Amino acid sequence: MEPDFARIHAAKEKAHLESSHRSLHNFEIRIIKAFENRIVKTEPGYSFAHGKKEKITVTLLDINIYDLKTSGLIESYRHEHNSTKHFFSENGRVSPWIPEQKLADFFGARHEVLTFSPGQVKVYMKYGFTKTKATVSKKKMIRFNNRNYYVTAGADLFSSHKSTPVQISKYNDKLFIFEPKENGILLGEALSQEPYEKPVKLSGCGPEPNELELMTTFLEQHGMVVGRSSLIECHLKGLTLVMTKEIYQLNQNRYSSYMKKIRQPEKRKGEALFNAFLLDCQNHQRRNHIAPYASYGEI
Repeated sequence: MEPDFARIHAAKEKAHLESSHRSLHNFEIRIIKAFENRIVKTEPGYSFAHGKKEKITVTLLDINIYDLKTSGLIESYRHEHNSTKHFFSENGRVSPWIPEQKLADFFGARHEVLTFSPGQVKVYMKYGFTKTKATVSKKKMIRFNNRNYYVTAGADLFSSHKSTPVQISKYNDKLFIFEPKENGILLGEALSQEPYEKPVKLSGCGPEPNELELMTTFLEQHGMVVGRSSLIECHLKGLTLVMTKEIYQLNQNRYSSYMKKIRQPEKRKGEALFNAFLLDCQNHQRRNHIAPYASYGEI
């Protein structure tokens, strides 16, 4: 179905949507009855239908998603929906439709079907978010929602002499950058200059992390408090994930010795370790000898 249910000739789809909405409310009632011994309280509320305000009773249950999944209610509802008749009207003719029978007939006819794995389509998830207009500056930055974002992937595609119009999609604390036209292809990604104060909740089915995010994760796993803007600067100068791991492995013993000498809170120690890593990055990129670290607070 098309996403715009208000367009012309959408009556059948609207009817289907309303039918599904009613079924959902019926399912809510079944959940309440099944967990009536877990009712915490009821309180008055309001619903708005056809421009009228109506009083309703809101029931609060002490359950979570795990309780609902293990109750068998979802499987029961799915079986009931798929095994019962649903009536549709097409070209003025009303006919029943049973999902299980339709699917059985389809697969029984041995039609050739398209099969794919989640990994094959994961890269295309980046195209599924709401897009808005933006501009990549000459300094490869994007200003969006009062935050600065640095282009960290695909920076070579944008001009250093003039600003470039693009479309962007926001996902957590980064932006996906697209061509400024309908169905524009993905050009690159941009990360917020500083991470959000509140931790970003990541689901297991999100888009693949870019190289800079993988570098950040690697350093954090080894006790560093990463300064994102500094790491972005190193990345734009050529630092890669492979180089990051190589530099850490070459200096791992020195890092351990350095951390034992610092008498500071864990966060300050993590910041000091990251600063030491940045020094080694600069030396690695200049191909100079390793320099000694500066003292960090009380040693």
